[in-house]
Amino acid sequence: MKIVKKTLFYILASLVALQFLLPLIWMILSSFKIDEVIYKDIDTIFAFVPKFSDLSFDSYVELLGFYNIFKNVGNSLIYASVTVVVGLTINSLAGYALARFKFPFKDWILIFIIALMIVPIEATILPLFLVVNEMGLINTIPGYLLPFIINVMNIFLFRQHFLSFPGELIESGKIDGLSEVGCFFRIVMPSSLNMYITVGILTFLASWNDFLWPVMALSNADLMPIQVALNAVFADKYNIFTSHMMAALTIVTIPIVILYIIFQKYIVEGSMQSGIK
Repeated sequence: MKIVKKTLFYILASLVALQFLLPLIWMILSSFKIDEVIYKDIDTIFAFVPKFSDLSFDSYVELLGFYNIFKNVGNSLIYASVTVVVGLTINSLAGYALARFKFPFKDWILIFIIALMIVPIEATILPLFLVVNEMGLINTIPGYLLPFIINVMNIFLFRQHFLSFPGELIESGKIDGLSEVGCFFRIVMPSSLNMYITVGILTFLASWNDFLWPVMALSNADLMPIQVALNAVFADKYNIFTSHMMAALTIVTIPIVILYIIFQKYIVEGSMQSGIK
């Protein structure tokens, strides 16, 4: 009976996984076809099991001939990497302070952070734009990056993680002569690697997929991240066809898939430690 239940569970889990994987597989396979073949195969098994003779790199060659997609991918990688490195340091320090130190209005600050978590970005994006514009940072990289370095969700996740961090490790570090800051960077951070990787990946994905803020903050084509550049590519009705769109989406998706495959173990472990599973 136990084997039957386990078998049914794996079958159900596989079906759910296929529901999410099939569109991704179709997108990748369609990027190697011409439009005529894509629409001919769309309601047949050949949509997922194509003939080898129908596959080519023509759509990629033509797409890259029209648009320098890799430049925008590079911009997104730089923006996301800076946001992750700087954001992890600042947000984890804030979470650590809220978890371990006593200071005036600490509980009110925590309530304020939790309240901010439920405010949608659409409600704050216009005031944010006005502030950044008043500072003269619109259409600059600092103006694009600075508003999203501080993340209240990440501060809360780190705070929850550090609440259960063993105080004995920190005390032993102080006995060995480390300062509070030294304990954080030499004991707490290395011991919380799974949590940092989990939050880092969530931050990277949020920055990589962001569209609304870069559309408002950046108008220079050389500075645009890939999500904004894709919008321009898809709006080109004269040069861009379905196969080109699938090729562009595949180029954008593959780095994220690789990132998830490499760090999936840490994502699960970090989620369990932070209590967000």
